[in-house]
Amino acid sequence: MGTKKSGKRKWANKQTENKRVEAVENEQIMSGKAVAMKGRRMKVRGGEPALAGGKLVRLKVWQLVVLLVVVIGGTVLFLGAVGGWFGGSKVTLDAEYYCGEECDGEMVELSGVRYEELVRNGGSFVVFVDQSGCTTAERLRGYVADYAREIGARVYRMMFSEVKETSLHDFVKYYPSVVVVSRGRVAGYLRADSDEDADYYNDYGAFVRWIGRYL
Repeated sequence: MGTKKSGKRKWANKQTENKRVEAVENEQIMSGKAVAMKGRRMKVRGGEPALAGGKLVRLKVWQLVVLLVVVIGGTVLFLGAVGGWFGGSKVTLDAEYYCGEECDGEMVELSGVRYEELVRNGGSFVVFVDQSGCTTAERLRGYVADYAREIGARVYRMMFSEVKETSLHDFVKYYPSVVVVSRGRVAGYLRADSDEDADYYNDYGAFVRWIGRYL
Protein backbone atom coordinates (compact mmCIF):
# COMPACT_ATOMS: atom_id res chain seq x y z
CA MET A 1 0.00 0.00 0.00
CA GLY A 2 2.78 2.37 0.94
CA THR A 3 4.40 1.95 -2.46
CA LYS A 4 1.14 2.62 -4.33
CA LYS A 5 0.39 5.79 -2.32
CA SER A 6 3.92 7.03 -2.85
CA GLY A 7 3.58 6.48 -6.62
CA LYS A 8 0.28 8.38 -6.73
CA ARG A 9 1.79 11.31 -4.83
CA LYS A 10 4.72 11.49 -7.28
CA TRP A 11 2.36 11.41 -10.23
CA ALA A 12 0.17 14.14 -8.71
CA ASN A 13 3.19 16.29 -7.92
CA LYS A 14 4.44 15.89 -11.47
CA GLN A 15 1.05 16.94 -12.90
CA THR A 16 1.01 19.98 -10.62
CA GLU A 17 4.52 20.95 -11.68
CA ASN A 18 3.61 20.54 -15.36
CA LYS A 19 0.60 22.84 -14.94
CA ARG A 20 2.69 25.42 -13.11
CA VAL A 21 5.33 25.39 -15.88
CA GLU A 22 2.61 25.65 -18.55
CA ALA A 23 1.02 28.61 -16.73
CA VAL A 24 4.38 30.39 -16.50
CA GLU A 25 5.03 29.81 -20.21
CA ASN A 26 1.57 31.11 -21.16
CA GLU A 27 2.11 34.17 -19.01
CA GLN A 28 5.43 34.88 -20.72
CA ILE A 29 3.87 34.46 -24.16
CA MET A 30 1.01 36.83 -23.37
CA SER A 31 3.42 39.34 -21.87
CA GLY A 32 5.53 39.27 -25.06
CA LYS A 33 2.48 39.88 -27.24
CA ALA A 34 1.42 42.81 -25.09
CA VAL A 35 4.85 44.42 -25.42
CA ALA A 36 4.81 43.92 -29.18
CA MET A 37 1.35 45.45 -29.51
CA LYS A 38 2.33 48.38 -27.32
CA GLY A 39 5.27 49.12 -29.60
CA ARG A 40 2.98 49.32 -32.60
CA ARG A 41 0.47 51.69 -31.04
CA MET A 42 0.61 55.42 -31.48
CA LYS A 43 -1.27 57.51 -28.97
CA VAL A 44 -1.93 61.13 -29.97
CA ARG A 45 -2.80 63.22 -26.96
CA GLY A 46 -1.91 66.76 -26.04
CA GLY A 47 1.44 66.67 -24.27
CA GLU A 48 1.65 62.85 -24.03
CA PRO A 49 4.44 60.77 -25.57
CA ALA A 50 3.66 58.59 -28.58
CA LEU A 51 5.53 55.86 -30.36
CA ALA A 52 5.91 56.38 -34.11
CA GLY A 53 8.30 54.08 -35.95
CA GLY A 54 10.03 53.25 -32.69
CA LYS A 55 10.79 56.92 -31.91
CA LEU A 56 9.36 58.91 -29.04
CA VAL A 57 7.33 61.89 -30.27
CA ARG A 58 5.54 64.54 -28.22
CA LEU A 59 2.47 66.09 -29.86
CA LYS A 60 0.93 69.11 -28.19
CA VAL A 61 -2.45 70.71 -28.77
CA TRP A 62 -1.01 73.76 -30.55
CA GLN A 63 0.99 71.51 -32.87
CA LEU A 64 -2.14 69.63 -33.86
CA VAL A 65 -3.91 72.95 -34.53
CA VAL A 66 -1.06 74.15 -36.75
CA LEU A 67 -1.04 70.85 -38.64
CA LEU A 68 -4.80 71.11 -39.19
CA VAL A 69 -4.52 74.68 -40.48
CA VAL A 70 -1.76 73.69 -42.91
CA VAL A 71 -3.79 70.77 -44.27
CA ILE A 72 -6.95 72.85 -44.71
CA GLY A 73 -5.03 75.74 -46.27
CA GLY A 74 -3.30 73.46 -48.74
CA THR A 75 -6.60 71.87 -49.72
CA VAL A 76 -8.23 75.25 -50.34
CA LEU A 77 -5.32 76.42 -52.49
CA PHE A 78 -5.34 73.19 -54.49
CA LEU A 79 -9.08 73.38 -55.15
CA GLY A 80 -8.75 77.00 -56.13
CA ALA A 81 -6.04 76.16 -58.63
CA VAL A 82 -8.09 73.33 -60.10
CA GLY A 83 -11.07 75.63 -60.41
CA GLY A 84 -8.94 78.11 -62.34
CA TRP A 85 -7.55 75.40 -64.67
CA PHE A 86 -11.00 74.15 -65.59
CA GLY A 87 -12.75 77.48 -65.82
CA GLY A 88 -14.50 77.08 -62.51
CA SER A 89 -13.89 80.68 -61.33
CA LYS A 90 -16.16 83.58 -62.32
CA VAL A 91 -15.02 86.96 -63.57
CA THR A 92 -16.05 90.04 -61.62
CA LEU A 93 -16.06 93.14 -63.81
CA ASP A 94 -14.48 96.29 -62.45
CA ALA A 95 -16.94 98.36 -60.41
CA GLU A 96 -16.93 101.22 -62.95
CA TYR A 97 -18.71 99.01 -65.50
CA TYR A 98 -21.76 98.33 -63.32
CA CYS A 99 -24.26 101.13 -63.76
CA GLY A 100 -27.65 99.51 -63.24
CA GLU A 101 -30.59 100.80 -65.30
CA GLU A 102 -28.59 103.81 -66.43
CA CYS A 103 -26.58 101.62 -68.82
CA ASP A 104 -29.55 100.36 -70.85
CA GLY A 105 -27.31 98.14 -72.97
CA GLU A 106 -24.82 100.92 -73.59
CA MET A 107 -21.64 100.19 -75.53
CA VAL A 108 -18.60 102.41 -75.22
CA GLU A 109 -16.30 102.82 -78.22
CA LEU A 110 -12.87 101.36 -77.52
CA SER A 111 -9.68 102.01 -79.46
CA GLY A 112 -6.75 99.63 -79.71
CA VAL A 113 -4.56 101.99 -77.70
CA ARG A 114 -7.10 102.25 -74.89
CA TYR A 115 -7.53 98.47 -74.87
CA GLU A 116 -3.80 97.98 -74.27
CA GLU A 117 -3.92 100.51 -71.42
CA LEU A 118 -6.77 98.65 -69.75
CA VAL A 119 -4.92 95.35 -70.11
CA ARG A 120 -1.72 96.77 -68.65
CA ASN A 121 -3.70 98.07 -65.68
CA GLY A 122 -5.17 94.60 -65.05
CA GLY A 123 -8.74 95.55 -65.92
CA SER A 124 -11.73 93.19 -66.05
CA PHE A 125 -14.27 94.03 -68.75
CA VAL A 126 -16.18 92.80 -71.83
CA VAL A 127 -15.44 93.76 -75.43
CA PHE A 128 -17.71 93.28 -78.43
CA VAL A 129 -15.65 93.07 -81.63
CA ASP A 130 -17.80 94.60 -84.37
CA GLN A 131 -17.70 94.96 -88.15
CA SER A 132 -19.87 97.31 -90.19
CA GLY A 133 -22.14 95.77 -92.80
CA CYS A 134 -21.98 92.26 -91.27
CA THR A 135 -25.36 90.64 -90.60
CA THR A 136 -23.94 88.24 -88.02
CA ALA A 137 -22.25 91.13 -86.24
CA GLU A 138 -25.53 93.03 -86.14
CA ARG A 139 -27.35 90.07 -84.58
CA LEU A 140 -24.60 89.42 -82.04
CA ARG A 141 -24.52 93.13 -81.18
CA GLY A 142 -28.17 92.84 -80.20
CA TYR A 143 -27.43 89.84 -77.97
CA VAL A 144 -24.62 91.69 -76.21
CA ALA A 145 -26.75 94.79 -75.68
CA ASP A 146 -29.66 92.77 -74.25
CA TYR A 147 -27.38 90.85 -71.88
CA ALA A 148 -25.62 94.02 -70.74
CA ARG A 149 -29.04 95.53 -70.03
CA GLU A 150 -30.06 92.48 -68.00
CA ILE A 151 -27.01 92.56 -65.72
CA GLY A 152 -26.85 96.36 -65.58
CA ALA A 153 -23.34 96.63 -66.97
CA ARG A 154 -21.51 98.66 -69.58
CA VAL A 155 -19.46 96.90 -72.29
CA TYR A 156 -16.96 98.05 -74.87
CA ARG A 157 -17.34 98.02 -78.64
CA MET A 158 -14.19 97.81 -80.75
CA MET A 159 -14.01 97.61 -84.51
CA PHE A 160 -12.15 94.65 -85.94
CA SER A 161 -9.69 96.97 -87.70
CA GLU A 162 -8.54 98.14 -84.24
CA VAL A 163 -8.09 94.56 -83.02
CA LYS A 164 -5.35 93.93 -85.54
CA GLU A 165 -3.17 96.50 -83.81
CA THR A 166 -3.48 94.95 -80.34
CA SER A 167 -2.48 91.82 -78.43
CA LEU A 168 -6.10 90.72 -78.76
CA HIS A 169 -5.35 89.71 -82.32
CA ASP A 170 -3.49 86.70 -80.91
CA PHE A 171 -6.93 85.33 -80.04
CA VAL A 172 -9.54 86.98 -82.26
CA LYS A 173 -8.76 86.22 -85.91
CA TYR A 174 -12.22 86.77 -87.35
CA TYR A 175 -15.22 89.00 -86.66
CA PRO A 176 -17.57 89.34 -84.90
CA SER A 177 -16.60 88.22 -81.43
CA VAL A 178 -17.19 88.81 -77.73
CA VAL A 179 -14.19 88.85 -75.41
CA VAL A 180 -14.19 88.54 -71.62
CA VAL A 181 -11.05 90.01 -70.05
CA SER A 182 -10.18 89.17 -66.45
CA ARG A 183 -7.40 91.07 -64.67
CA GLY A 184 -5.74 91.98 -67.92
CA ARG A 185 -5.95 88.52 -69.48
CA VAL A 186 -8.36 87.01 -71.98
CA ALA A 187 -10.59 84.60 -70.04
CA GLY A 188 -12.78 83.61 -72.98
CA TYR A 189 -13.90 84.69 -76.45
CA LEU A 190 -16.20 83.64 -79.28
CA ARG A 191 -14.67 82.18 -82.43
CA ALA A 192 -16.50 83.18 -85.59
CA ASP A 193 -14.72 80.47 -87.58
CA SER A 194 -15.65 77.64 -85.23
CA ASP A 195 -18.63 75.34 -85.76
CA GLU A 196 -18.63 74.69 -82.01
CA ASP A 197 -19.50 78.35 -81.37
CA ALA A 198 -22.11 78.65 -84.14
CA ASP A 199 -25.09 78.36 -81.77
CA TYR A 200 -23.85 81.28 -79.69
CA TYR A 201 -24.13 83.50 -82.77
CA ASN A 202 -27.64 82.36 -83.71
CA ASP A 203 -29.51 81.86 -80.44
CA TYR A 204 -29.72 84.34 -77.57
CA GLY A 205 -30.28 81.62 -74.96
CA ALA A 206 -27.14 79.79 -76.11
CA PHE A 207 -25.19 83.06 -76.00
CA VAL A 208 -26.33 83.72 -72.42
CA ARG A 209 -25.24 80.22 -71.39
CA TRP A 210 -21.83 80.78 -72.94
CA ILE A 211 -21.11 84.14 -71.35
CA GLY A 212 -22.60 82.86 -68.09
CA ARG A 213 -19.58 80.56 -67.79
CA TYR A 214 -17.46 83.63 -67.17
CA LEU A 215 -19.71 86.28 -65.61
